[in-house]
Amino acid sequence: MTQSSQHETDEGIVELTTVADRLVRTAARTQFHASHGWKYTKSLRGDDGRIENALKAAAASKNALNIRAFPDGARGEALDLLEEEDVSILHQIPAGTFVEIRRGSLTTTGIVIRNALIEGRNFSVTLTITGHVIEHPESDVFFEIPKLVTYSLTRRAGVGAMPSNRTETSARVEILKQLRDFERDVANAYSGIQATNLNLYDLVRSKDPDEWSTVTVPEAAKLLLPQRRQTVASLFAMHRYLMKHSEEFAPQVSTHRLAQTFDVRPLSHLKKLRAVKHMIRSASPAIGAFATKARGIMAVNRKRRIESWDEPPMRTVASDISYTTEDRLIIDVLQHALRRHRDVVTDPYALIVASVLKTLQVDADVIDTVVLREVLIDLGHLAPWEDLVSRRKEYELDQLPADESPRAAAENLIVKRNLTARRTAGYSQPLGPEDFYPRDPVEHLRHDFGDMPVYVVDDVDAEELDDGLSIEEIPSEPGSAWIHVHVADPTAVIPPTHVFAQQAYQKGMTWYFTHRTWPMLPTSLTNSKLSLGAHSKSGEPEPVLTFSFKIDSADNMVDYQVRPGFVRNLQIIDYDSVDRLAGFPNLKPAQPFDPGCPPNITTVTTEPIHAQNLRLLADTITRHRQRNLKFSDAFLAVIPYARTSTVEKPLHATPPCYPKPFRFTGFPTIKYQVLTQKIQEVGSRMVVAECMKAACRVASRWFLDRGVPMLRRISKPPVCLSDPEAFSKILEARDSDGFVDFYLAQKANLHIPPVEHTLDPGMHWSMGVPEGEGYIRVTSPLRRYSDLVAHWQIKGALLRPGSSPLFSREWLTGYGPEIKEKERAFKEAERTHYAYWTALYLKRYTEHPHPATDRPNPLERLTATILSHTYVERQGGRVRTMCHVPSLGIKAIATLPPGTMPDIGDSLDVRLADIQVGLMSKVHVLPK
Repeated sequence: MTQSSQHETDEGIVELTTVADRLVRTAARTQFHASHGWKYTKSLRGDDGRIENALKAAAASKNALNIRAFPDGARGEALDLLEEEDVSILHQIPAGTFVEIRRGSLTTTGIVIRNALIEGRNFSVTLTITGHVIEHPESDVFFEIPKLVTYSLTRRAGVGAMPSNRTETSARVEILKQLRDFERDVANAYSGIQATNLNLYDLVRSKDPDEWSTVTVPEAAKLLLPQRRQTVASLFAMHRYLMKHSEEFAPQVSTHRLAQTFDVRPLSHLKKLRAVKHMIRSASPAIGAFATKARGIMAVNRKRRIESWDEPPMRTVASDISYTTEDRLIIDVLQHALRRHRDVVTDPYALIVASVLKTLQVDADVIDTVVLREVLIDLGHLAPWEDLVSRRKEYELDQLPADESPRAAAENLIVKRNLTARRTAGYSQPLGPEDFYPRDPVEHLRHDFGDMPVYVVDDVDAEELDDGLSIEEIPSEPGSAWIHVHVADPTAVIPPTHVFAQQAYQKGMTWYFTHRTWPMLPTSLTNSKLSLGAHSKSGEPEPVLTFSFKIDSADNMVDYQVRPGFVRNLQIIDYDSVDRLAGFPNLKPAQPFDPGCPPNITTVTTEPIHAQNLRLLADTITRHRQRNLKFSDAFLAVIPYARTSTVEKPLHATPPCYPKPFRFTGFPTIKYQVLTQKIQEVGSRMVVAECMKAACRVASRWFLDRGVPMLRRISKPPVCLSDPEAFSKILEARDSDGFVDFYLAQKANLHIPPVEHTLDPGMHWSMGVPEGEGYIRVTSPLRRYSDLVAHWQIKGALLRPGSSPLFSREWLTGYGPEIKEKERAFKEAERTHYAYWTALYLKRYTEHPHPATDRPNPLERLTATILSHTYVERQGGRVRTMCHVPSLGIKAIATLPPGTMPDIGDSLDVRLADIQVGLMSKVHVLPK
């Protein structure tokens, strides 16, 4: 056996090998694996049954995670290991599972023999069909079959690159035999698929030629192999068939591994794609004619954008430009190509886009979505401020303005017709899908809070007001008080069978983005009936669902109540005003590019009673928070992050495939802020957040005491992957508000388990909620469907005590994973969205034709801090790793000199090297 290197670490001797296992002597295949970034697992001396702990410990060694030999031209592939994945990691893949692994252009299959956590990510150790043992992230898995091999057999196989004894050798031989038998079954099934005379695409495409459809692997197999029993081999063969035919089928970007669902390309897209491909192959003169016309359009548009750089955004149709049929085909195909694509399958647009852009004389080393976006902007078919993330097909966000959208028009019609027609007496007939409740179902149960002031505290520009706070002192118990959290009550109007309820179920939540908001419930209904303050405009009381809790003089929560109620005295006030009245420190977000920007307009009230109530509320909940923190091991790691907003909101998308190009001038005014958790979770924001947390704890107690099922959010404490004392050291470093330095937590190499949803009252570690109490979200029913479900469930229990719940345990159990997936999708969208807008802002700032000279340039003195122990070494010896630029609040990819491997938390002076604005935006930095 030939060893490539051997070195010592604190955890023992680690042997790195790059040779093929003797069971399968394929040296060429070994080189192929290594060149695509799959790492042969480390062979550890001693008991290989402790490989999980050894791999966990290896995460703390910066030498052990140096992932080498990615091809230099594979832009972005290697960086997947440096950045957060946008795929759902729902579980560790059990040992014995058959997996198909894909990275870049390489595909292999194997059996998972171990699992490991490395820097918080799930990794699998897999014995591949070629006999190699490789270590790979679970996001590389695209198909899995549990228990193809017994668990006991995988335990005997060992984890070294080479078997260390006869037991391991015989176990691997048996695994490989079973793998190859299975592959023969797959090959036979694939031949059966190819032998059919059916066109799968025609069977599953949408009948509307412009619409996408979907097909799952089992559905496709049933259509093409209807007479054959659906075996795991036939399903995997079908998966391979669909992956190979990427012109018609595309694996869904975020959910393919678990859902095994493919998007089916619209017929019109496919016809246009093939037509342009034919034009290129036949050297059609139409390509050259289009290029000549397009180059002129692009030059004029670039000049116009520079001349109007600081003007407000405007869009007009370029009615004087005429397109031929061929021109229109090419433009449409370029627009269709601007879509998220997995590198693991052939992109049917790649060669076409590269060929067209070459005729346009586009100067770029690599043709990707970054370059394609710029070309479409230059052509006038994409606004310079277009948000690419919200356009992603899988999010299904309506891109049309509200006054042009058929969907919004239909919703407004339902609101107008059915609010007017609400019956005033009796439930004489069942409710239809568009019928609101004829009257408030719990009106007779509502507690009237009279003239008690209710403080609705939010941002000045808040779009949905869904909670308010009140406080009542208890004269007979000095130091004690009741805090009431009054939550907007959309379930007073909307039944769970309503079409709006079903739409909310599909959306999951309101999407707040820089340029536009997509509400969960129709804006016309929210503004007229649901948002706090809507009823007050006409002198009516506000229906609410109130979660009350009593804090005693020892700062304990000693009692609670849940009641539907009426409130009448709303005081709408912003956070800054509450900070002033309550005497909180005025912590402001940093504005690196506008340090002199005036403060927000505030709504300070001068009435002494309100100032007194707000101070009492702040003091009471702060004492309760400090008490909870004292008996909790929760902490919050603090790191600056960027947020952008636009003055010209909403900004609407450019109509896709519009027959004419547009002329764009100017650009929106973007506000760039750098925040931290200390800014967002102290002062008035802390007061509101703590009251909401307490209300969610009250809700869990209420459901638990009555035996009514409801989903709770649970999170377990961090798991130490190396130093067992790391967690204790972090707790010792907490400040009085529970914050710790981000890099201290990062260095500790803790794995924080993801949030789960269960009916049991489990612990919510990050919220400081102990085991047995539970935490149920109830405070945002205007923007979260799960909160709506909780409200309906509460009212069902109030109206029919002891009867079957409105939502059964079975339904709720099935809904739990759906909540998790929707939250994951939103978080991934939010992350990529803000990465897009911050990169867009930085790029415009660096390219400004007339940069400001009367103030310091915030990009001149940048410092970056190393975030990870994961390194990617590219050809030429350069090392890449993830870093964070605190003054800008962004993550960046740092390219370092050969051999450089700094530790987490190390700082270095850097400069911006490259800013890529695209579907997955990235910022690159270099050391100064």
